Amino acid sequence: MEFYIPFQTDGLVLVAEAEGALSGFAACQACADALHLWELAVRHDAQGQGLGKALIGATLELARARGLPAVTLSTFREIPWNGPFYARMGFREVPVEVLNARLQVIRQREALLGLPVDRRLFMRASV
Repeated sequence: MEFYIPFQTDGLVLVAEAEGALSGFAACQACADALHLWELAVRHDAQGQGLGKALIGATLELARARGLPAVTLSTFREIPWNGPFYARMGFREVPVEVLNARLQVIRQREALLGLPVDRRLFMRASV
């Protein structure tokens, strides 16, 4: 996807391999206040092997290495494995009322893309 090309050239797309095959990725963007995780994906046949956890760990380490204090993300609130998974990895909900300007812009972008923002959840993990 074209959206991720700048992140690739900046070294902000992390990949996971299993048995020599691309099995997952994390696409991030470095911002002034945090590393934003735009997307985390693990192939269905590779799930349950710790690849998502490893990608989150690598994302947190990438933020640390770039001198950023946190990682942020947005996800669907009602999908049971999203919020609880990220919570286990140290992410905490950021209430809509206290979203900073950058996260508010992301929320507006999601609305323009047709995502139901009332069902979205923003989260942040300090590094």
